[in-house]
Amino acid sequence: MTSPARHPQPLYLVTGDAGSHPEPTARPGWGGPPPVARPGDRCEPWPLDDRAAAPLARTAADLGVAFELAAVVTVERSLLAEDLETVGLSDATATLDVAARAATVTGELSEPATAYLLALDRSMSARPRPRNILVLPMRLTERVGLVAPESRLDAALLPSAIAWERAAVVAGRTMTEWAALLLLAGRAP
Repeated sequence: MTSPARHPQPLYLVTGDAGSHPEPTARPGWGGPPPVARPGDRCEPWPLDDRAAAPLARTAADLGVAFELAAVVTVERSLLAEDLETVGLSDATATLDVAARAATVTGELSEPATAYLLALDRSMSARPRPRNILVLPMRLTERVGLVAPESRLDAALLPSAIAWERAAVVAGRTMTEWAALLLLAGRAP
């Protein structure tokens, strides 16, 4: 018999008073469109040179990931690599790659988070993307600064960016939070 502490029951959102729902009903599936950003991210448009974005668009199509999603995770991965280099930890990317490959889901995820993970996992069908525009989460825009976002769309970073983002989602963190906590835990006395 499994312990309830090891396998907690999922939480359900119900309307009305608690007495009107003695047993949880079947959990509905994700009914929205496939996400192209992290659930809850507020995004804003940035101008984009389509020629500069073409290599990432091709890599994203090869991996079956929507360009918009590929761009967001690649930009964050690029910013994180810059941060690591700034603090003398550029060699930590290998550690993060290993940790990302080992990450597993340890608890139930919300429907939006599950849909987002599926979108990161070759589940997006090809579809047209807006031309000359990139939609970035506002939490990244200040970090992008005055540099054109195209400079952070390195297609070579996409596979590890997807892996890092998956690991972050299953940990309930952003990619930057996940990496920082993982590296701090490894360097703690």
